[in-house]
Amino acid sequence: MKGLSITVALLADITLAGPSVRLRALTGPVTATQVGFLTAAVLIGGILISIVTTPDPLWWQLHFSRLGTFSVLSGYLFNSTLIATGAGVVAFGWRLRIEMKRHAGTAVLTNRRSATAVPILVVLIGIHLSFVGIIPQNTNEFLHDRASTGAVFSFTAILLSSRWLLRGMHRGVARASRRVGIGLVVAVSVYVPGFINLAAFELIGFSLIFFWLLFFARSLGRHADEPRRSRPAVQRTASTHHTVVVAPRAHARRIHAAASGPSMTAVRPRTVTRPRAGARARHGTNRAPTSRQLDSEHHRARNAAPRVDRR
Repeated sequence: MKGLSITVALLADITLAGPSVRLRALTGPVTATQVGFLTAAVLIGGILISIVTTPDPLWWQLHFSRLGTFSVLSGYLFNSTLIATGAGVVAFGWRLRIEMKRHAGTAVLTNRRSATAVPILVVLIGIHLSFVGIIPQNTNEFLHDRASTGAVFSFTAILLSSRWLLRGMHRGVARASRRVGIGLVVAVSVYVPGFINLAAFELIGFSLIFFWLLFFARSLGRHADEPRRSRPAVQRTASTHHTVVVAPRAHARRIHAAASGPSMTAVRPRTVTRPRAGARARHGTNRAPTSRQLDSEHHRARNAAPRVDRR
């Protein structure tokens, strides 16, 4: 269902494009993408009308080919839709060859053989799909099944060879090929044990096929690696701030003298003063007083004593 929703979203590009774009598509050269969109629209529209008008409301319990087994409007419409869809896929492959030949041998499509091999496989898908409508399931079941299987095998050959045939294309094509391949493997793995019926498997398979074909057509001409966006150059501007170092005067003189060389005047040595006696006492000096200091202190104490008048 996811692949079908993506295909419908791609079809909206043309539906919502406006009458001017559709007019240019009719008057100008038709591209492979436009042919693919138109073919997918025919397939979806014809199948939806067949589902609405079918006399068997339980057809989905078997397969889509059940819609073409009735000799009424729904059966004729379903088979005609498959034939027209196959013819559209053949036209898509022919237009794809024209566009791929323009890019073959260039940087966007390095393998020259891809312009021949891929369109041939796409045309085989269309031919087998047309035979699914030409030979209904109730007419010849063996040939009907071989036709539907041939369409799936032709697309599988495109996926398996895309690594070599589509070398140089945008990396989105490689990612889409891997995801579609994984989707087909998952669909087969759940169909074989019986978790889904043949109708669900056909819906998933053909939705993935048309999604890949449309995505591939839109990716033609794109390089494998998109150019990286260059980072803006960092503009360096001169700083208006200055760094100021606060240092003692003598240390600043030494720095200035060392930077100026030996021709500058030498810095005067720092003068060291001895602390006073009171300062030594305050700092706790433990030296013993000399005899001279003791005499001076005794003399000061005697002079400081009060004198007594003996008259």
